[in-house]
Amino acid sequence: MMAANLDVQTLAQYCEALYNPATHDSRVQAEKLLAYHFPTFSSSGSNAPGPTTSGDANNHSPTVSSPIQSALLCRHLLQSTTNPYAMMQTLVEDHFTTFKSEEQHGLRSFVLEFIYRNPELPLFITSAQAQLFAVLTKLGWVDNEEFRNVLESIQVFFQQGVLHRILGLRILDAIIVEMNLPKNASKYRKVAVGFRDAQLLSIFQAALSMLQVVAKARLVDPSAEKLKEAILVLMRDILGFDFIGTQPDESSDDVGSVQAPTTWRVVFEDREFLEVLWKCWQDFESPTSVLVLECLSQAVSIRRSLFSGEEARQVYIQHIMSEIALTLDSPQRQVKLQDVSNYHEFTRMLSRFIKTFQLSELSEYKDFQKWISTIGDFTTRGFHAWKWSPNSIPYLLVLWGKIVPSLGSTNKPLTEYIQDVTVQLSRAYLKSRLECVVALVEGEVDDDPLENEEELLTTLEQFANIARTKYPESGRFLVAELQDLTNKYRQLGQRAMATSSPTLGSNDLKEQLLVVEMQMAWVIYIVGACVGARTPYQSTAEQDQMDGELTCEVLTFIEQNQMMNIQRPPWLVSPDAHLYVQSSIIYFFSEFRRIYISEDSSKATKVYGQLGDRWGLNTPMQFLEVIMNTSLGNLRSSNSSEWRHQEDQIVVRTLRLFSGMAAGYTSVKHMRKLDATKSLLANHTSPDLKFLHTRVKSSDAAVQRCRIQYYTMLSRVLFAEDNVDADFWRFVRPWETILDDITLAFEGSGTLSEADLRHMLLGIFKDLRGFMSSITNRKQYTLFFEWFYPAYTPIVQRAMEIWPYDDLGIAILRFWHEFVTNKSQRVTFDSSSPSGILLFRETSKLLYTYGHNLLNRPLSNQSSRWTEKYKGIMLYFNIVASSLSGKYVNFGVFKLYGDKALEQVLEGFYKLMLAIPLEDMIDFPKLSQAYFAVLDVFMSDHMTGLSSMPPPVMEYMFRALGAAITPQSLDSTSSTLACSSIDKMCTFVVNWIIKDGVRKEGDDGDTDSVGSPVLSAGASRSSAELSRPPNSAGSTNGSLKGGGSGVGGGGVGGGASGGSGTNSRPVSRMRQRLQEEQREAHWLVQYILTDKRLLNYLFVNLFYVVVFENRSNHWSLSRPLLGLILLDRNFFMRYTAMFISAQLPDRQEQVQKAVSSLMENIDFNLTTTNRDRFTQNTTAFKRECVQMTLMPLDPEILGSSMD
Repeated sequence: MMAANLDVQTLAQYCEALYNPATHDSRVQAEKLLAYHFPTFSSSGSNAPGPTTSGDANNHSPTVSSPIQSALLCRHLLQSTTNPYAMMQTLVEDHFTTFKSEEQHGLRSFVLEFIYRNPELPLFITSAQAQLFAVLTKLGWVDNEEFRNVLESIQVFFQQGVLHRILGLRILDAIIVEMNLPKNASKYRKVAVGFRDAQLLSIFQAALSMLQVVAKARLVDPSAEKLKEAILVLMRDILGFDFIGTQPDESSDDVGSVQAPTTWRVVFEDREFLEVLWKCWQDFESPTSVLVLECLSQAVSIRRSLFSGEEARQVYIQHIMSEIALTLDSPQRQVKLQDVSNYHEFTRMLSRFIKTFQLSELSEYKDFQKWISTIGDFTTRGFHAWKWSPNSIPYLLVLWGKIVPSLGSTNKPLTEYIQDVTVQLSRAYLKSRLECVVALVEGEVDDDPLENEEELLTTLEQFANIARTKYPESGRFLVAELQDLTNKYRQLGQRAMATSSPTLGSNDLKEQLLVVEMQMAWVIYIVGACVGARTPYQSTAEQDQMDGELTCEVLTFIEQNQMMNIQRPPWLVSPDAHLYVQSSIIYFFSEFRRIYISEDSSKATKVYGQLGDRWGLNTPMQFLEVIMNTSLGNLRSSNSSEWRHQEDQIVVRTLRLFSGMAAGYTSVKHMRKLDATKSLLANHTSPDLKFLHTRVKSSDAAVQRCRIQYYTMLSRVLFAEDNVDADFWRFVRPWETILDDITLAFEGSGTLSEADLRHMLLGIFKDLRGFMSSITNRKQYTLFFEWFYPAYTPIVQRAMEIWPYDDLGIAILRFWHEFVTNKSQRVTFDSSSPSGILLFRETSKLLYTYGHNLLNRPLSNQSSRWTEKYKGIMLYFNIVASSLSGKYVNFGVFKLYGDKALEQVLEGFYKLMLAIPLEDMIDFPKLSQAYFAVLDVFMSDHMTGLSSMPPPVMEYMFRALGAAITPQSLDSTSSTLACSSIDKMCTFVVNWIIKDGVRKEGDDGDTDSVGSPVLSAGASRSSAELSRPPNSAGSTNGSLKGGGSGVGGGGVGGGASGGSGTNSRPVSRMRQRLQEEQREAHWLVQYILTDKRLLNYLFVNLFYVVVFENRSNHWSLSRPLLGLILLDRNFFMRYTAMFISAQLPDRQEQVQKAVSSLMENIDFNLTTTNRDRFTQNTTAFKRECVQMTLMPLDPEILGSSMD
């Protein structure tokens, strides 16, 4: 079995070079050599066997001919060398199901024995072997009873010394982790459930017993610490097990409770369980004590319904609460919390405990008021300890965020007491934020929370719910801070305006201004979060009044800030502080608009009462005008290089605010009536709007999209009213000026330089694209179309001819894609209008120009093929898909009148498609989606109307369809579109053959004519006939032209000779000519049935994916299978026969039954009912295959690949 001349020591050296390489080249060489000597017989580049058309799987040592031989060779190497790196060359799991039962047992036993005999190997070696043992256990769980006795198998380790006990614990933990992996979770869910029910509790109890022993022994040597760590890691991973199969990822352990089964009640209702954990935390040193707290974090979040009754649950809760109180009161335990890791994990544990149990249950604690006061003091100290443990603050906010909404379930005195605590917490949090600013300016800390607005707002939203608990009092000190900071700001401003030039003390003044502005930014952010946390229909008049007071103070500061920005000397301005202040104001306006400028805003009279008394703002429209007037200035940037980043961010956030206003039904109506808005619509290309005129390209994608977002917003505002024809023509006048200048430049009579011309074109096409994106109905689109076509479409063509390669060409394509996309049926012309045809002709000319240039342009290097080539091709495909599916063009007109527009588009599509290697077509997701979107539309409405297609194009399409199905991806769009294309193609061919058979039978009157019996009988054929070989007794016909039998059993283009030789009924010459034309097979039918390897290739790929992979689009993947089966039943029979024979002998009978049920009650047609029945059968078949852990076939063995 082993090669006699195999040098074990040389192989061991290869292994060492693989995992401890001297150079990269030596590692690559070792990897190739090991792959040759230890083949996995799996598809190259994949972790799982699947359809492949490559022959790489056969490139291995001739001495190894099967997976089991490769596994035994690995075993021989492990037994024959002491080199630890050799231990890493192990068998992958792909072919486990091909091993016989005794081989599976032998391999698993060998791995366990190997770990037992080598306890002193490096950790990464034993970890790898433990993982291999875990994988073998999972794969063999269903069929091998011995594999299910996990704890019993590991007991031998626990009977030896500390090293073996640690190894045993690590093996058990590896099994826990393997069983809990989210990858293929649904496939192995039965295994995970069986393991959970049979072994998990026993393993946990064994680990808990070992922890109790270790806790009593008080061991302190290094090996004892490793033992403690191994026990606690095992317990933590067991408690974090996905008991009910719902955890989406590893981060979900902070969400929800531990869903342990009822059988675990014996653990959680035993008082010693919590006692030993708290004792270990008290006695163990960090970092082991942190692991104890991680276990406690899981233990305190056990589901409430686990306990046998209210009394048992209350005992458990009060035990935890007493330990928490003791921790916070005991000086000894307080010392433990001085370690930052322990402190952080303790806050996490506390947060999870509060989230799991109800406040009404917690309040039954004997001294709950003192307990909650202690928690409040701990939280207050935590807020002020932000420099020491900043990541713990979110847990403290979540803790109180869970308590606050539950106050209605407690008695009034307790509710009022907790409300008082939240007031103190709110004050402490605000003070800590203000302290943070001082420390940051003085250089004590480096991280500025204001830099990351997304994380900042998430934290503030949690705080806002706490602050609104007793809002009148919490709001009072917010008002006080706003007033105090505004006064300081005013005083500093007066000093600043008195400074005519930089002086010795100006740096101190600038620093003081920086502190006040950043502190004000924090307060305004907090006020905005508090306003945004208002709950409709639950807010009280007092809370609305407080929102009004806070808003008035914010407006006071805004007024002061505007004066300061005008009068302050430039050397006293901080770009960062300016960004933070303006961003906080924008956020405040956004939250106020969302809450108080809406359909229900009229009910919030108290807010506008305050605003009306102090600012004269009595209506939402008046406040909206304040927002517009205040924020419009943000768009007028200085265009200074020193301020570019900050001003870009302000523009982005201001446009986001305006877009939110324009998206609201009420706010956009108000917005449309404002003088500021009307002025903006009339001067939307103003030179003051620097972001429209800058030539410096930002690396920030949000900044690049500013002008598109700007015109998207303006388009919504412009069309917010119905009768806007006159406003539209006024709006486009600035564009007309620009486009006329461009036209003159193209004619040679303009004064624009090439750089200016290119810059103007790039800007105008981005503007037009943004404007078009908000057009949603026919009237609006028609207005734009009549303005743009035909006056300015020549500019598009001319610009594409001159600049097809760079950003301008991409901008043109993006605009045109938006222009021709018929979303919301906006592109609808009158029946007498030729506009749809004319629009497509312009599209054809544009695509021809771009495609021709792209095909003649060489790539500068392979790494830039996306930017230089594929991005443009993607947009080309998108335009083609939108045009073909728009339903505003009768494409038959082009062929009827000899117009080449459609032909040019399709020829360009073919050439660009063939210019892309298939691997790239699949590997670039955006390109792949665009391509298969074209195929889906093309095969639905256009492909069958062509007279023919080039064979290379057809072959590429089939290869691409098959390739799109196989790769696993989070985005299933490409595979869904590919399956839809296959289904449409098969449906056309099947229906054509059926109609052809019926027509021949009617015309010839000959039931024995070639092909007719199969077709006429197909509709009523039973599932039993499906499983009968076509040429056996009872079969009615021979094979198709290309071999095999299917729906078109008699071939294509056959039939009786002569037009009506057997039909005595006289027919006209026209009827005879039509009959002769109809006898000619459709070219697509001929192409597919002539060489059925194409169909077989698609079937093999689909069958594997549907049966052996868990895809979110299972329904779409299974849909084309029936058509493929009907078109070649012979191949289906051969393939399933080989599939059955490839399984283990004891499973073949069961697999045979499952395969037979696949075609049960399936008729020979593709009606919706028949399809649905087949899909149900496919789902059931897949379920049975997963339960049996079957082995897929390698297409190389079948000889059915396309090579």
